[in-house]
Amino acid sequence: MLRNKVAPVAEGQGPAEFLVVTAAPAISSTSKPRPPSNLIPRTWHRFHCWLLRPLTQLYHRLRWTTRQTISASISLFAALYIFSTVPFRIAFYYNPYASRETESAYRWTEELSVFAIMDIVVDFIGLVEFVSFYRVWKAAVWQLSDLANFDPDKKRTSDTGRPKTPKMLSHTPSFSRLQYGKTKWTLATIGPLASTPGGGADDDTSRRKFMLTRNVEFALEIVALLPIEIFPYVSGTFNTLHLVRITKLCRIYRLRHCFTRIGNIYSDRAWVQHLSSTGIHSLVKNIGLCTGLCHWVACGYMLIAHAQCGISLEACDPNVETSWVVRDQLHGASVVRKYSRTLYWASRTLVLLGYDDVTPVSDAETLYVVAVTLMGALFGSSVLATFLFIFRFRNSRYAAYSTHVDNAREYMRSQNIPREVRHQVIAYFSYSWNTHHSLDSEEALHLMPKHLQSKVVATLKASRIKQVCFLMKESVEFINLLALTLVRRVYSPADEIIKPKTNVQMFFVIRGKVGLSTLDGSNQRECQTGDFFADSCLLCPEKYEEKAVAKTFCELYVLAKAKFDATLTHFYRGGEVEARGRMVSTLEKYITQLRKTKKMLGLRGGQENGGGSSFSLAANDSSPSEERHGLSYCLPGSLFRVCWDTARLLAIIYVAFEVPYFAMFISMTDDQNMFIEKPEIGLRYWVTLVIEVLFGIDLILRSRYLVILDPVVMLNVVDPDLIFAAYKVDGFYLDLLAWLPVGLVLDSLPNGTGSGISLIFRSLRLLRLRLIPSLLRDLSDLYGVSSKLHLVASLVLGVSLMLHIVGCIWFEMAWLPRGTPSGIEDSTAMWALTRSECLRQATLFQNCSWVKFDCYPHIGSVFPLEDPASTYKASFAYLRSVYWAVVTLTAVGYGDIVAYSTAESFFAALWIFVGGIINFGVVGAMSSTISNVLAPRHHHIERLNTLNSVLERMDISEALSAEIRRFYHQKFTGRKQAYESQLLSHLPDQLCYQISSLLHSEAVKSVALFDSASVEFLKEVTGKFRNRSYQNGETIFLEGDICREFMILLHGSKVNVCFYACKTPIRALHDGDCYGVNEFLLRRAHPATLTAASLVHASVMTREQFDIVQRKFADDLRDMKEEAQALWLEDQEMLWRIVRNFERLKLQQQMIHTPHSLFYQPESTLITIPGRGNGASGGKRAARDVFTSVWNAVVTLGNVYNAFFVIFRICFHSHIHFSSAVSTAVWI
Repeated sequence: MLRNKVAPVAEGQGPAEFLVVTAAPAISSTSKPRPPSNLIPRTWHRFHCWLLRPLTQLYHRLRWTTRQTISASISLFAALYIFSTVPFRIAFYYNPYASRETESAYRWTEELSVFAIMDIVVDFIGLVEFVSFYRVWKAAVWQLSDLANFDPDKKRTSDTGRPKTPKMLSHTPSFSRLQYGKTKWTLATIGPLASTPGGGADDDTSRRKFMLTRNVEFALEIVALLPIEIFPYVSGTFNTLHLVRITKLCRIYRLRHCFTRIGNIYSDRAWVQHLSSTGIHSLVKNIGLCTGLCHWVACGYMLIAHAQCGISLEACDPNVETSWVVRDQLHGASVVRKYSRTLYWASRTLVLLGYDDVTPVSDAETLYVVAVTLMGALFGSSVLATFLFIFRFRNSRYAAYSTHVDNAREYMRSQNIPREVRHQVIAYFSYSWNTHHSLDSEEALHLMPKHLQSKVVATLKASRIKQVCFLMKESVEFINLLALTLVRRVYSPADEIIKPKTNVQMFFVIRGKVGLSTLDGSNQRECQTGDFFADSCLLCPEKYEEKAVAKTFCELYVLAKAKFDATLTHFYRGGEVEARGRMVSTLEKYITQLRKTKKMLGLRGGQENGGGSSFSLAANDSSPSEERHGLSYCLPGSLFRVCWDTARLLAIIYVAFEVPYFAMFISMTDDQNMFIEKPEIGLRYWVTLVIEVLFGIDLILRSRYLVILDPVVMLNVVDPDLIFAAYKVDGFYLDLLAWLPVGLVLDSLPNGTGSGISLIFRSLRLLRLRLIPSLLRDLSDLYGVSSKLHLVASLVLGVSLMLHIVGCIWFEMAWLPRGTPSGIEDSTAMWALTRSECLRQATLFQNCSWVKFDCYPHIGSVFPLEDPASTYKASFAYLRSVYWAVVTLTAVGYGDIVAYSTAESFFAALWIFVGGIINFGVVGAMSSTISNVLAPRHHHIERLNTLNSVLERMDISEALSAEIRRFYHQKFTGRKQAYESQLLSHLPDQLCYQISSLLHSEAVKSVALFDSASVEFLKEVTGKFRNRSYQNGETIFLEGDICREFMILLHGSKVNVCFYACKTPIRALHDGDCYGVNEFLLRRAHPATLTAASLVHASVMTREQFDIVQRKFADDLRDMKEEAQALWLEDQEMLWRIVRNFERLKLQQQMIHTPHSLFYQPESTLITIPGRGNGASGGKRAARDVFTSVWNAVVTLGNVYNAFFVIFRICFHSHIHFSSAVSTAVWI
């Protein structure tokens, strides 16, 4: 009787496992042979135990990302194999005339052996994937049937026989264990979620659509699994194996799933997030589709030729052009040669590059080419539209940021702001963009609805306030009221945030690092993101004895004590004293407990946080002036550093051009000896030597002496050890490897000794190309180049280098493969070489290239080996190579230089395809840049057109309309000079003070009331001034209005002061004068009306800005107000005396003829007032305008004549023969 027994599993089959034996142990017997029926299971068991199980255990020990990557890579390999080989085999190996050529139909070839092995592997992968897919599909069917048959009045029946399925259905169930990461959600990733069941769309519709997709995929899998390969194997027609694989194309839908799966696996990686973003995702998808389409189109072109001529082209006469393969001389060509020519044609056609080779001949070929050309036009339009979207709309935020930075840079340069301040401003802008991708850190918050804004703000701010010890137990309402009073501020590195015993604010660190210490610098500690400090200032500000300095760019929430007291009074309403006492008691208990804890742990002073900054050896303001003067040439931004970096950039560009040129056109092999070019010690050698010496000096300077600016703390690192440590991280060893002078030493040896080794070490110099982007960016900042010009320069430099490298490689393609006969034949015979004959030689012997055809038949010259005086030297061949690269990139397609050999065809196909995409990208970038440059002017013209239509519709007089147009025009032309407010609106407070002090320091000296003020008051008030501009004729202040601002005139400004009782101005103000200071301090009304008599620039102090200063310097202002009262009385008395003088009868007659401005103004700028008798002057002005218009028209015609006819006469002077009369007229 059989019994169940438990036996331990053998070692290696898993820990703590047991094997259930349902039969008696077998008795080993050597006399009886093993039954054949048990041989296969035992063999499989051994294979499973010895090989499969260890591999499975090793696979499961791998990381989740590695396992999923391996699985997705296998699926991707199978899909790509089917996608690429099925059309390739049908087009290049299937013989459509196999019924008549039975020998080729029944012959097994070496290619079939390779393809058969790969087919078995891919079919096995497909079978495993089908089993997994079938489980998911069956689970989806059961789930849909349960939802369709659900009846709430009946109990659910037993689920016996049904598979237990997860509630969420996915094509790859391994996603359920997807690891969490920091993922940026984009429209490309959020969009598909809404279409899945429960994803926010209609559940029934999405469920049916989801199931329909699964059913279609299941049908495709069934078709792909059909073993129709059996019939060719049984019948012996092995050639049809290439054709029957067409059913496997049903699996190419897996390509999209594989790429999606890889994207989900690496969704937390930056490169995946960038590729999945809007615009980039569409661009990558279009390029991928066109790459696959290029392969399929090439296969289709060859399939048509084989259908007409057969697999070996025997059906077509080589002397009669009945197909493109006959014209391309492909009789006797290999499969690689055929594929290179078809791929060359497909790449050219899809990017719309019209050469005249590999052109169609028959009707079928012509129709096919027309269809492919239309597809290429659609592809080009799609790619160009995607590039335009990326540069114009997707990067619109960066374009706005770049425009602001350019305007700020131009404004600071026009105002002579010091370079150090300009560098700080640009550094802050860079920090803001790198951190927030915007100039406003709360831009994303402003885009939310109002109710969500309040919730987010309350959550972010209230959670920070709840961390304060004496506010933890306060009510939610009180905390929310305090959260509404928080103000965000930004500080630059080394900015002083608070001083001991003068602070009345508490700070919460949003981002950055803040250093805290006592007044003497001891007890240093650091606050980082999420920390807070100066909390005791809300209750006892006089006891706070620490100072705070920003170590990096810091963003802080500030809670002022005044706001705290006001909120406390408002919330408790009579119980604020008790509440404050409770908070003080809690704070004292917390401080006492903290001291006890420190004492118990043995902590003292600054030991708790590790002391000061790691950049203690950086240069700061406390360094002696002599030391700074000694290091001035090494500091970033110094004249020496700017010149040195410029020389480095030019040297690297020289290396980028010289190294490929030397490798391809000077250091030639024996196959290229017809150019007779050898390395020699000449101008090129000495220039290269000087540049390598420069890089050697640069290596030493950057290792020990050249000061670097730390981008985090914005401090200059001057310690040599720290400089070298930073340089090692930045690529010291790469620069050292690129500098090794082995190439120069070998070039100095005679007879080209070690040319191969010299080329290797010369190629290492190209490692310096990685420095071009950073050098170009830094020099653009130092020279004040706008971002648009920097983009144009980058594109021009990048495209030039690429064309140079491609041209050099194109020349090298002419000599591949090596070892082919390339000797010089008879020149007369070579001059008679035709394109067809060159293609035939390239097909049969691989010994005809574009260089040979271009030299002999096209140019009509010979190689220098045959005639040293030949013009077709290596330098001329280089120009021809670059010419081909430029013509191909720009899609001009002259067709005088084309590909002949197989290597040339492959490389030309690659460069044509890549060059077409680059061309679309450059066109998109340049058009976007030009449109951004012209956008302000276009907006201005559109505004003027709208204004003109409004003025005409409202029947405004011509004089007033002219004044309005002139106002908008002057506002447009002077927009960059009045950019101060926009510049300072996005900068930290202390940086704003610094810039304002530089701009308005001279203006403050014109205010006589400020002469007796303290230095602190002058520094504070200078930083509050803002620049403002007024147009000619604009009213600045109105008589009788309360004075809310005073001004100081700048830059040749002219202002008329008018009084209501007088028809003429009573006073004139010019640059250096100040107005309204007394009325501003005393809060009086303006005694007169101010009108601009020219373009006025003024430094203006507003009431809002001055109130901040007034609260800090009450004592200084008390004395100023007393003095202002006396001065105001004197001004009022003087004003009334002037008015009474104008009221005398003897001055009345003179006032009628007095102009309305005390400054000289042209008649065109005077405002015409009706009823003043301006008829004569108006007639003169009209006549003068007519004469000016006629004269401008004559001058314009003369300029157009010169622009065309002068150049024409210079170029065609020897061919022009005029009669005497015509010649006289021409000279006149």
